[in-house]
Amino acid sequence: MMNINARVILGALTGAVGLVAMIRLVSGAFSGGVSALAWSFILLAMIPWVGYVAWRASHSPLSGRSAVAVLGLGLVGLLSVWLFTFGPVLALLCSLAAFVVIWVRSWPPRRNRGEDRFVRIEELTLEDSDPRG
Repeated sequence: MMNINARVILGALTGAVGLVAMIRLVSGAFSGGVSALAWSFILLAMIPWVGYVAWRASHSPLSGRSAVAVLGLGLVGLLSVWLFTFGPVLALLCSLAAFVVIWVRSWPPRRNRGEDRFVRIEELTLEDSDPRG
């Protein structure tokens, strides 16, 4: 399991990729720059997302392979948001995929199931023959 600070940094990176991608996506829609109203909506939506992803990552038992996957998706997202025309959309997908890795790793482990036993209908309808009852 990783250090909690490293997990928080990975979560913040994942959220920041989504934040930068949203800023780039919205800024492409306006020719004269992003309006104050658009900035407020972006920040109201994405700042809590960055915090939530960092919090979720801090509580997730990320293994080394998971951390490398999250870091790789974050770096691909950061590179694509600046290099390609469709980069903001690709960066949002990378951010979502990295969050899914963090989220799935925080699921509780499966419980061991007992031995399965098939019961016939006749066994269910028979009266209990327990002498204690």
